[in-house]
Amino acid sequence: MIIALCVTSTGLNMQAIKMRFIISLTLLWAVVCSALNSSEFRLPDNFKPISYRLDVTTHLDDKFVFEGVVDIKIICSQDTDTVVLHSSNLNINTKGVVVANNDGKIFPVSSIEFISKNELMFVKSSEKLKSGGEYVLTIPFTGNITDDLVGYYKSSYLDKDTNQTKWLAVTQFEPADARRAFPCFDEPAMKATFKIRLGHQKDLTSVSNMRLLKTTPMPSNPDYVLDEFEDSVPMSTYLVAYMVSDFAFVDSESQDDEVKFRILARKGAVDQTELAKLAGPLVLKYYEDYFDEKFPLTKQDMVAIPDFSAGAMENWGLVTYRETELLIDPTVATSANIHRVAEVIAHELAHQWFGNLVTMKWWTDLWLNEGFATYVAARGVDFLYPEWNSFQVETAQNFLQVLGLDSLKTSHPVSVPVGHPDEIAQIFDTISYTKGSFLLHMMNSFLGEETFKQGIRNYIDKHKFSNAEQDDLWSSLTDEAHRVGSLDKNTTVKEIMDTWTLQTGYPVLKVTRDYSSGMVTLSQERYLAIKPNVTDQKSCWMIPLTMTNSADVNFNNTKAEIFLDCKTNVTLSMSKDIGWIIFNMQMAGLFRVLYDSRNWMGIISTLNDPNGFEKIHTLNRVQLINDIFSFSKTGDVEYGIAFHMLKYLKHEKEYLPWMAALNGLEPINKLLKRTSNQGEVQNYMRRLLSPVYTNFRNMNEEVKGFEEIRFKNMIIAQACRNQMKDCIHQSLELFSNWMTAEDPDNNNLLPRELKSIIYCQAIKNGGVDEWDFLWERYQRSNIASEKAKLLSALGCSSETWLLNRYLNWTIGDNAVIRKQDAITVFYSVASSDIGFYVAKDFLYRKIADISQYFQPRGDRVGRYVSVIGSQMKTVEELDEIQTFIDKSPSYLKGADLTINQTIETIKINIEWTDKFYKQIITHML
Repeated sequence: MIIALCVTSTGLNMQAIKMRFIISLTLLWAVVCSALNSSEFRLPDNFKPISYRLDVTTHLDDKFVFEGVVDIKIICSQDTDTVVLHSSNLNINTKGVVVANNDGKIFPVSSIEFISKNELMFVKSSEKLKSGGEYVLTIPFTGNITDDLVGYYKSSYLDKDTNQTKWLAVTQFEPADARRAFPCFDEPAMKATFKIRLGHQKDLTSVSNMRLLKTTPMPSNPDYVLDEFEDSVPMSTYLVAYMVSDFAFVDSESQDDEVKFRILARKGAVDQTELAKLAGPLVLKYYEDYFDEKFPLTKQDMVAIPDFSAGAMENWGLVTYRETELLIDPTVATSANIHRVAEVIAHELAHQWFGNLVTMKWWTDLWLNEGFATYVAARGVDFLYPEWNSFQVETAQNFLQVLGLDSLKTSHPVSVPVGHPDEIAQIFDTISYTKGSFLLHMMNSFLGEETFKQGIRNYIDKHKFSNAEQDDLWSSLTDEAHRVGSLDKNTTVKEIMDTWTLQTGYPVLKVTRDYSSGMVTLSQERYLAIKPNVTDQKSCWMIPLTMTNSADVNFNNTKAEIFLDCKTNVTLSMSKDIGWIIFNMQMAGLFRVLYDSRNWMGIISTLNDPNGFEKIHTLNRVQLINDIFSFSKTGDVEYGIAFHMLKYLKHEKEYLPWMAALNGLEPINKLLKRTSNQGEVQNYMRRLLSPVYTNFRNMNEEVKGFEEIRFKNMIIAQACRNQMKDCIHQSLELFSNWMTAEDPDNNNLLPRELKSIIYCQAIKNGGVDEWDFLWERYQRSNIASEKAKLLSALGCSSETWLLNRYLNWTIGDNAVIRKQDAITVFYSVASSDIGFYVAKDFLYRKIADISQYFQPRGDRVGRYVSVIGSQMKTVEELDEIQTFIDKSPSYLKGADLTINQTIETIKINIEWTDKFYKQIITHML
């Protein structure tokens, strides 16, 4: 009924109002349903914490336990006799739990109950606690320092000077694991201040969010000391952090005398902190200027952790990193390593404003944290290395990545209702990070740079030290846009952006030209990788429109003057003689554009002109390539037209269009992998690559520039993967020379930027000698980024017994590979033709062990299924993996989103194979 109303309505304003109402009603119902399902996991709102005093003593000598007591000052908002808070996997001394008021009056505790599945603790008083009253809840607790990489966990490294294993304990609380370290109100809106004191062995040191005030001996144990830290600013529990270790530190030259900046790492790696030491303070100062808000703490520590599940964590004043994301050895680092470290530092420091200073009210708006940090990090890197042109590269990569995942029915909205901690963990994904980031880029484009920036500044100033939701952001941006006149007074940012954040997917802008009259009609529908039998009438977006044409080429006008509203077609008039029109200047909006065949051929004609193709902006060449392959996959454009477009690559000299082309061909490579026609694909790829490979073929010749280095790496990797003899010959020869070199650990003869490619080719074409040689290099290396390259390359082997042994080294109590790297090894093995079958068998046989090893994070197990499933393309394979999933529900708990997306991907592959397999082969011959 509602859909029918939307379809038959023709009035512009009335239809827009109806459509917005439909969307709002649908989304409201989804939120209500989710709230009903998640309320059992949420805390009641009758208490709010004001402050915590947290004492924790860490025992790393033999038993790996911690003990502590927390005093939580709380305020009551309605009469009750029960305090509900979070606690998980802790041993609570129930006899020591005390409730008292500010006058010291004790309220006897009548009972304490726990609901383990909901991770809740109920403290019941024998007397009513009154609304408006302030109380102190005291809870003693103990717990195990686990190796789960969440909560308060242990990590270790081998001290090469003493050959001894050194242990440390560190926290990782996001999204909902502070409750594993101390009882607390573990929700982001429950902000409070923290007074932290850490007891530990006196030969170790501790750090926390705030500056150290003093260290005193512990009277109860002469071998221990107690470190007391300054009171924190108000913050959410997931941002609390502390660590006990023997790490060394180096001071940075801060850009702000009020902020002390340090980098911490194991003693053997402090010489790898130079980049972080320089970049951190520079980016922090850049953000202070960009946000027009001073960094509110007096110190900022950044720490490299040997065992770390994520890439990094933005804890206020104590940012923790995986070693690969913070440490750089300039003698061996590639440009990609340098970019990655700069990017992650910029991302985490951006969180100090977006996430820490202003925090989302609930995980539904996680994208306000992660999308903003991703977007602003790209600006931060561009500030550090303006010569790289990395912001344009990031824009293109994000565009392609989002359009791929978000074309699935099983994707999710940017702002997504979540409840259980398992659900929260699963939305730390491409949608929250990358789509969120691109939508901010889109707003920056249609509002204008200065309007967008000032709106953000106003938002931060209004909500600092508090919590917000996306409507608060929309309000600040709207107010500023209306003030300066960059948005029509009758339109709000909320009206535009709710269509992008509250529903799944993205639109296709359909461009239909009437060549006899010169009229152009614009309409929209949702893009789906599997074309539905009936057009989705419920989804619609406010699409910012920018365009140019062959008669008046101008790709620089990225600010939309008009929007395509919901279900209302827009008609434009232009000259009949125009050869082509192109929409979405420089990827200003997140949508695909579908042209008619004549317009496509006009564009292709220009692209195939070696003197004219650069009239079309680089980013638009990227979108044209990506769009035409995506529409070929759905049957909207013939594959012949797509392959005809690629002929222009013979004179394309830029990295990004080539990246888009190879990205578009990758699904075809996967489709034909392990089939009788795989050789035809490789023949086609060799013909396509041959002209550009000639420019880059000399592996020992260095190229300059960020994009040029990436360009060469990409072409060499593709050449070797597609069996170009010269590429393989050079790789094996260079590797052989290195194997026979004196002191190979300190005398790596391979071209620095191409090491990963050469490693893989040598292992793939070699045997046990090459494998053992590289494994020894891994064991001896002290550089995390080098170890990561070596780990990936070792999975390239063609020897099944080596691959099986390698996978077995990744799980269990006797695992040789760090837990954080297990999925890297699995992915590497599964990516090769032979390794796919080995990895699949390993997953099927070892699912119970894999699940147990990664508890309590089921989302990690889902990645294993995704790696295998994404390569499947037959009905038999779908039945096989579906049977496996059906038999393993308890092992796949917490991976529902990934599992559903994997099954949908396989179905897409099957349909695509059935429809286009023969057609694609014809065009590749």
